[in-house]
Amino acid sequence: MSRSRRQTDHARRVSQYQPVVADIVITCVALLVAYSIRYEFKIPASYATQMLWLMPIVSIARVFSNHAFGVYSVVWRYMGLHDALRCLQAAAMVSAIIVAIRWSVGARLPDLVVPYSVVAMEGLLVSLAMTGIRFVPRIMAERVRNVGIPTLLIGAGQGATAILREAWRHPELQMAPVGLLDDDPAKQGMKISSCQVLGGLPDIATVLERTSCKRVIITTQAISPAQIAAIMDACNPHGVAVNIVKGLYESLTDDPSPQSSLSMREVRIEDLLAREPVAPSLSMLDLRARYGHKRIIVTGAGGSIGGELVRQLALLEPALLVLAERDETNLFAIEHELAALRQNVEIRPLLIDIMDREAVARMYAEFAPDVVFHAAAYKHVPMMERFPWEAARNNVFATKHLAELANEAGVGAFVMISTDKAINPTSVMGATKRIAEQVVQDLAKTATTKYSCVRFGNVLGSRGSVVGIFREQIASGGPVTVTHADATRYFMTIPEAANLVLQAGTLGARGEVFLLDMGEPVKIIDLARQMIRLSGFSEAQRPIKIIGTRPGEKLFEELSTASEDLSATDLRKVFRCRPIAAEHDRIAQLLVALQAAVSARDAADVRRVLSEFDIGYQETGPRHAP
Repeated sequence: MSRSRRQTDHARRVSQYQPVVADIVITCVALLVAYSIRYEFKIPASYATQMLWLMPIVSIARVFSNHAFGVYSVVWRYMGLHDALRCLQAAAMVSAIIVAIRWSVGARLPDLVVPYSVVAMEGLLVSLAMTGIRFVPRIMAERVRNVGIPTLLIGAGQGATAILREAWRHPELQMAPVGLLDDDPAKQGMKISSCQVLGGLPDIATVLERTSCKRVIITTQAISPAQIAAIMDACNPHGVAVNIVKGLYESLTDDPSPQSSLSMREVRIEDLLAREPVAPSLSMLDLRARYGHKRIIVTGAGGSIGGELVRQLALLEPALLVLAERDETNLFAIEHELAALRQNVEIRPLLIDIMDREAVARMYAEFAPDVVFHAAAYKHVPMMERFPWEAARNNVFATKHLAELANEAGVGAFVMISTDKAINPTSVMGATKRIAEQVVQDLAKTATTKYSCVRFGNVLGSRGSVVGIFREQIASGGPVTVTHADATRYFMTIPEAANLVLQAGTLGARGEVFLLDMGEPVKIIDLARQMIRLSGFSEAQRPIKIIGTRPGEKLFEELSTASEDLSATDLRKVFRCRPIAAEHDRIAQLLVALQAAVSARDAADVRRVLSEFDIGYQETGPRHAP
């Protein structure tokens, strides 16, 4: 054994015996003090003898009692109220035993008659000393806790308490809390873990100046986007960094730090989204009852929505989760991420081109899925204007193969992910997604598989989204390009979108389209301004430039048409949309014509056929196809 190893083992043994030695010393001193006070520091010889033989007996009893109550398993630096209660219980147990012995044998053995006052004083002194000495390391740590970055906490609830606890436990976080802000008048002026509530959110600018704060942490999820924006506005002029505690889905899927359970991140544009997030109607238990122990395939599993779907599905304990993806890099990344979650779920990556009908048939035969989530699609509007045959091939015919073969394979439920661009489409991408909806709805008339579609607006943070483009433009110095000053879009976060898909999958049966009440649309130019501000710049430093709409783009997006029958569901803010069913023979005839145009790679003919579907799409001119 090496010298360093022997030294380490010796130090460990010493640290294990130190609490025991301390408790023996405390017991002996407590007995001496109790007898001295009882007899006014003139202890009679008989009671001095009693005290001397009691010292080893009571000391051993207290050591055994502390061990039985788990006192020696407590790390002194992390001593808390629950641990203090253990010490008190252990001390009270020995004192009770001494009293019981006096009652039971005192008449026969007078030498065992310990004065009640001595028992009471000894027990009190031992309780205070044993508990107090264990709080010393925590008190010392408390004294040096304010060494670090001066930090102001927003919210004075459980989140703030947890952060204050972590700041104390982990000095390496370099966090020195200077106070809290909370809009609850009852909390203002009060203290939480020795940290005072200095006022409400309107006082943030004053508090920042008074405390020389360098960091602000938003500790609560119960805060509106407008309040977050106000906090950012107050902090930016002072150069104060703003963090926020992670939300539910982030906390569930992130790998926790081995040093600290403190889970924070920077404020993102999702937090400044100009609408309140929609709380899920179905709990994790509800969703687990629906998807737990099921065999599930997700197409496009490496994409933004598909990736979030498989993350949330992995938490629901399915029997099998198949990640169907065409891009090998994306497939490797999502499989690696899920493996790190260490969920008790069988994960099977599948490199597949869903436009290959035979490959899709083999996939169904091999995995026998109960549920299919179809998230794979071509989604970039300008690119699909240049390659309309590819948009039709992937968005229409790949969906048709997947949906038809799902019924033949006996799949229980098939959920297709659609888009708000499918409503009165002005782009090839939107038109192909609307036709894909019609294909699914047509199949649902006669199939045993339960089909449904989920329609929502833009997803913040998805690949190729406007958020990513703005972020790159801001980082490169600008300008930030906006197509039109009046352009608006509906926005939702990736976790919301994925959760909506999972919820809707519990409802669909006959080709219904489900959509979310997404609140008010957001102006793109306002989104650009928020991102510039979030990045710590002004519009003078990162100017906004209007460049005009791109081919196929709308100024305004819609979620449903006037002719669609919209009704509420049992799920909060999730609506059922029943579009007018298209005629089967007409769809079949047009699909044949569309297939011919796709095979010929004829852009004009593809657009012509798309315009013949009853979806509101108008044929337009060429889009500079290569």
